[in-house]
Amino acid sequence: MAFVWDEERKEYVEVIKIANIGELGIGGGEFDGTIAWGNVTNKPQAYPPTDHDHDDRYYTKEEAQSHVDFVKGQMEQAQGKVASSESDEPDYLQNKVDNVTLAVENNELKAKGLDGLMLTPSQINTLLAGGTDNIPMQINSINDTLTSLTTGMRYRGKFESHAELTGIGNTENGDLAVVLSDETRGDARSMYVYNDPLGFWEFIGAFEFSDEFIGLSDTPNSYAGAGGKVVKVSGGQLVFDNVSYQDLTGKPQSTITQIDNAVAKTHEHANAESLEKLGVNENGELTINGVVYAPKTEMPAKHRLYARRTGSEQALTTDTDCVFNTKYGGEGIPYDTSTGVFTLEAGRTYRVFVTASIKTEGFVILHLVSASNNTVTYDSNRGIWMSVTPSNTNWKEASAGPLLAYITPNITQGFKIRATSVSGESFLRNAYCALEIMEI
Repeated sequence: MAFVWDEERKEYVEVIKIANIGELGIGGGEFDGTIAWGNVTNKPQAYPPTDHDHDDRYYTKEEAQSHVDFVKGQMEQAQGKVASSESDEPDYLQNKVDNVTLAVENNELKAKGLDGLMLTPSQINTLLAGGTDNIPMQINSINDTLTSLTTGMRYRGKFESHAELTGIGNTENGDLAVVLSDETRGDARSMYVYNDPLGFWEFIGAFEFSDEFIGLSDTPNSYAGAGGKVVKVSGGQLVFDNVSYQDLTGKPQSTITQIDNAVAKTHEHANAESLEKLGVNENGELTINGVVYAPKTEMPAKHRLYARRTGSEQALTTDTDCVFNTKYGGEGIPYDTSTGVFTLEAGRTYRVFVTASIKTEGFVILHLVSASNNTVTYDSNRGIWMSVTPSNTNWKEASAGPLLAYITPNITQGFKIRATSVSGESFLRNAYCALEIMEI
């Protein structure tokens, strides 16, 4: 501020020079209300000035003081503006904004969000009208993508991980899949659609499964009395009801009566009485009328031998081996027709039977003996043949015989029929003497 002499008005006038405020000597400090004399321009060369009257054209003392106070206030405001020149610094507004609704970017103040701003649908439509690179374009792009992806969509199933999903083959555009634990999405449950033009599974969104029954407006209010029933559609609602056989699809062509009759007849057996005798005991053995069934094992063929004396008579003396020189049949018992020795196996029981027509003047006693040492195996098993009219005895009887013996050898060995005692001239007649051995 400065006072300048106005020659025309013949008085000092107050002038504020903001541009030259630095010349006032106040700088950026406090203004003390005084002005250096050198800062006053166009002042008179001599004092007092020319006489003049203080009529109503001039300020009174009080008015002048009021103007001085006004000028002082203007100077203080100017000083404040000078002090605030620091706002030109780039970081001046950083502590003045919240960086949410307003932010400073490249030293410019920009709006980021307008909390509480309300726009009507008409205003939004007006703002979006003609837009090509912002919200309308993005909405149109999403719609085109979804239309493309959902064409021919098929559900490929649930996969444990994203890695498992990407490993499947035979993918087609629009294939839909669910990943139960998506490691690329924080192990969330995610839905994917295969984008064939891009060649990868496109993420649709994450969601949660629920195993709980979701109440619907048309579901029954209570489950009471619904045991064994099913839920089916009736009159536009879901209701509990029984299932009718007639409503089944893919059922047999036979009627219920025919099926019942067929089932009943499956238990009709002509040998039902015999089957009821069969059972299984606690040891898992088959029983017949409570008796354990023991199947017969196939027995080996029985040994047997049949031989006769043929061709000529055989003279007999004490310790003569009887020879039945012709074998007519039998198996399992080896026989030597030249020596009369036959072999019997250990552990088997045999019946040895000799019938003979012996011509003797006295008597002949025959035994079954061991072929190796002539030992009589069973002394009680013997046969005796006697003359009808023996000259050396008072016996008068017909020929006795035959020789009958039963034997079970402890070891397999040879045996023979031996005349252990002979009295008088004796012969084993041909065609009338036979040896028969049978395993029993």
